Amino acid sequence: MRYPLGFFGFVCGFTLIGARGFLTKISATEWLIYLGAWFLFLRLTRVRIFSKKFLLNFLVSLAVAAHMFFTCTRQPTRGRYVRGVFQFDKLFRTQPKRIGGIGQLTLSNGETFPLYLHASTKKDVPLNDTERYRFSGYVKPLRNPFRSSQNFSFYLWSRSVRQHSTHARLAPLAQQPPTFLQRCRKSLFAALTVKDEHLSHIWRAILMGKKEALSKDQIQHFFYTGTMHLFAVSGLHVGVIGTFFFFLGRLLCLPKLLRLMLTGGGVWLYAAVVGFGPSTLRATLMITFVLLAQLISRPVSGQNVFFNTVGLTLFCNPFGLWDVGFQLSYGTVASILCIGVPLSLRYADPRQRFSSLKATVIVSFCASVISSLFSMRYWDLFSPWAFVANLFLIPFASLIVVLGMLSWGILLLFPPLLTVTEPLSRLCLEILLKSVEVLENLPGAIFKIPMSSGVFALCLWMFAMMIGKTERRKAVATKEQ
Repeated sequence: MRYPLGFFGFVCGFTLIGARGFLTKISATEWLIYLGAWFLFLRLTRVRIFSKKFLLNFLVSLAVAAHMFFTCTRQPTRGRYVRGVFQFDKLFRTQPKRIGGIGQLTLSNGETFPLYLHASTKKDVPLNDTERYRFSGYVKPLRNPFRSSQNFSFYLWSRSVRQHSTHARLAPLAQQPPTFLQRCRKSLFAALTVKDEHLSHIWRAILMGKKEALSKDQIQHFFYTGTMHLFAVSGLHVGVIGTFFFFLGRLLCLPKLLRLMLTGGGVWLYAAVVGFGPSTLRATLMITFVLLAQLISRPVSGQNVFFNTVGLTLFCNPFGLWDVGFQLSYGTVASILCIGVPLSLRYADPRQRFSSLKATVIVSFCASVISSLFSMRYWDLFSPWAFVANLFLIPFASLIVVLGMLSWGILLLFPPLLTVTEPLSRLCLEILLKSVEVLENLPGAIFKIPMSSGVFALCLWMFAMMIGKTERRKAVATKEQ
């Protein structure tokens, strides 16, 4: 088989799983299953293990695994009491005077480090992630995520947050001059506003990933219907932004280089405004690879671009492989690109009627299967109606994203026009919320189905084998041509 550019993503993933096996001291049987998966994957893809490209991929993957292994085994630093200025990247409120979140702490000597904060405020005040707060408390490193039962500690390590705080207090500082990104974030927040406050919260959750203001009932509606992924800023949002800037460049008759730079700059600006979550970073990197391929006039392969992104993400943060958001985002896209698209090309003949509908159903079914697998593993939930919800609500959510971007542009250029688009936005949000509520109340909408780690690993192994078999079939077809 030809070596795809993204082959590093597969090799790095397998290597990191093996490194975790050493850290957690898995049994001999599990090691045999792991080695068997390696062997079958290499056989299906027909990769020559003594070739230069494979050895280079494997050596880089070993370096990434060694970094993760060293981070988990080295002696942690001792905790210390510090004072400084803290700024949230993401926050949530657990009690009226208790706040939690992820952000950056800056000490008086200029030292900065990422921090998970769970602190009390001096009084019940509204907190904003664009403001700064006086911090005082005891800071200590997080424990090894693979030997800790604290799920949230594991979650934070997967995002490279290496510190957390105890007995900390926050006090708001005087208002600081906002940065450019903060002004963009505030303007987008203001644009996503309708008369109904609850609908505004849903709109901001879809466009900005801000789920903190959603009520428990609203979260339950989306969670039990398998549509919580609508609140993850992903390829849907980044694709709308990229398409807008690309056609804007064509409308302005810009040269190819400037048009691609405008598209890439707009995508990265939006990602910086909403925050680089797993799905946002994945979509942004994939579009960046596509733009680079167009710049050097190379053919674009969806699988290569995707696995390039996987490898680059794991290279920067090897702990991300065990982040639930990472697994859901990358697993769903892998099922679409590597299984859904080939199946749709095979069974949805363009010469037949309703071929586009058939292709959409096949792709949506593949995405729903892999997302249901993760839902059963991590939350013991299975929603049979998730397939129907995704089939119809994702295109409808695209309209809501377009309306959000349009409202943002109107707010920046001519704010009075918002009174024209606001009723349409409110209507679309009401339809979305009502549709999710109806799906939740359908018979058999949710089942409690737990899945053991062994069955989950077996399903993922079969999924990887299907991808390898697809790549092999593609290589044979290319060779025959």
